[in-house]
Amino acid sequence: MTKQMQDKVCVVTGGAGSIGVASAKLLVAEGAKVLLVDLQEDALKAAAAAVGGGEAVTWRAADVTKSDQVKNAIATAASRFGKIDVLFSNAGNFGVVAPIADYPEDIFDSVIAVHVKGAFLSAKHALPHMKDGGSIIITSSVAGVRGDPGVCAYITAKHAQIGLMRVLAKEA
Repeated sequence: MTKQMQDKVCVVTGGAGSIGVASAKLLVAEGAKVLLVDLQEDALKAAAAAVGGGEAVTWRAADVTKSDQVKNAIATAASRFGKIDVLFSNAGNFGVVAPIADYPEDIFDSVIAVHVKGAFLSAKHALPHMKDGGSIIITSSVAGVRGDPGVCAYITAKHAQIGLMRVLAKEA
């Protein structure tokens, strides 16, 4: 029986986190080759070991808010595996819980940068390496369709991710 992801190449941002590792394990079990992307090398090494998969798994430390770092990470997957079939834009941060009047601007900027700019840059740099039939997945949440007090950055970022995905669905 053929595995569903046999020989597909997948890039997973936020790859050292719990969702990234669990997703990568499933992808590898289904035959995929996976590049894990996250901020810290030590966390990525541990994540790659947890995923298993031997030569089918590699990693690259990168800040998803920095275009050159994202471009280089994507290029790592393309050069090692020859193509990209799936981008799983999963990098995220939560921020803090505080009313808007007290919400720290630097935290707001960081949350928007990781969720929105990170997803944008990941798609921007992955698309040239993807062929017809490729998939882009952006992790949003129910927060992207509602509003809750105290989490303005996270809610705003998740709404923006849904908008970005809608644009990508029409363009790609």
